[in-house]
Order: sequence, then C-alpha cells, then structure tokens
Amino acid sequence: MWHAGYRAGLPHRQVFETAGEFRRSPTVECARLHLLQSAGRRETLAEANGQRPQLFDPFEAALLKLGEESGSLEEILRLLGGYFAAEHRKMQWVKRKMSYPMINCIAAIFVVPLPLLVFGNTVRYAVVVAGGLATALVLGGTVLAAAARRFQNRPALVRARLLRALALGIEAGLSLDRAVGLGVAAAAHPALSRHVARIPPRQLRGQSLGTTFAGSEVVPHEMVAALNVAHETGNYRDTLQKLAELYDGELLVS
Repeated sequence: MWHAGYRAGLPHRQVFETAGEFRRSPTVECARLHLLQSAGRRETLAEANGQRPQLFDPFEAALLKLGEESGSLEEILRLLGGYFAAEHRKMQWVKRKMSYPMINCIAAIFVVPLPLLVFGNTVRYAVVVAGGLATALVLGGTVLAAAARRFQNRPALVRARLLRALALGIEAGLSLDRAVGLGVAAAAHPALSRHVARIPPRQLRGQSLGTTFAGSEVVPHEMVAALNVAHETGNYRDTLQKLAELYDGELLVS
C-alpha cells in the first residue's frame, strides 16, 4: 500500500492515513502510526527509524534510508514488498508444519484417558483432561517456539533467506560488504554470522560473494559456484533470485 500510494504521488502522511488500521497486526499498526506521526513532523525515514528502531528490521531500515537519500524510494518499496511477501509464504509453511503435531497433541489429551469415561469415572476424566489442557497451554508455547526455531534453521530456508536478501541489497545499490552484512542478518543463522565476522569489511567490499561464503558450513559448493557466476556476469538479481526459488522448492517438497 505504501508503494502504491507513493507511486501515485501521494505524500507519506496521506498514504499512512489512507491505509487505515491494521487490526490483525498490532506491530504493523504501531509502525504505521509512528510513521504517520513522523511524517506529520516532516522527519526523514532515517529519523523515524532512529526513534523506534524496534519497529523495523535493520535490513528494512537500511534500504528505506538508502531509497530516500538516493531518490529511489519507489523502487525500494517495491522490492521490499516482494521480499516480505516471500518471507510470509515461508512463515505460512512453518505454521502448517507446526499445526499437525499441535492438533495431535490436543486430540491425545481427550482420547488417551477415554477408558476412565468408559468405566464411569466422569469426574476423574474431566480432571485429567483439564490438567492435560492446562499443561499444553503452559508448555505449548515453549514446544512450539522450539519447533519454529528448528524449521527456521533448516539449511534450505536459511539459504533462501540469505539469497533473497543479497539480491535485494545489491539490486538496491548497496555495497557488497553492506549487502553481505544485512543478508547475514536476514538469514539469522549463527554459523553464517561467525563466518562473515572473521572477514574484514575492506576485504568484503573487494571480493566476490562466492569467495566470501566459501568454506561456510551453511553454503554448499553449488551455491558458491552460482555466486561466482553472478559475480562474473554482473547479473546478481536473476541468478540469486532463481537459486532462492530452487531452495524454496526443495524446502516445500521435503
């Protein structure tokens, strides 16, 4: 909606007013209100992010600042919209994977103690079921969070996140060291972070992505080869996006 309004020539304040409330997402609504108030004060997007940095991903904040300063905000908003749409599809996939064990757990709470009901112990059955539901409610969040982290750290998903973020950062005009830093932050994998942290920023700016990620336990040889091809041809966007789609396909099939 922000991209569409900005492309139509509307000022930021009018775009955020016209968008209306995002009642299903308190975080997005909080960001909208903050940006609306900031636009009313005629602040830059960098200033708005500096006041409430927790509302924006570092990756998102850096690209918005770049777009505003370079005059390419319309293109940045389009790219970010596509990026977050792809991330949303992955989140939905994770939720579907988590729903099956959760439903089985709830069903087991009612089914396992059925013999109590059969033999007339209705009160005891109700107590056992209530206790099971209470336990699931208390411990369920921990179990689901652990399952979510497990799915989020699957190699195919980490690689797809990294590649999409790298493609977006480079297409937006970021230097290689900045694109790598933001891409690793978007991938959110400790092994990748440790690998890149060992490389000096000046070296990151001057070497290819294939050289940067060679030797990482998360990045396989075929991905390094594709990164080298992108460096030689200069076609980062198509090469990295297509590879990300391949890893997405691998994830969904598995």
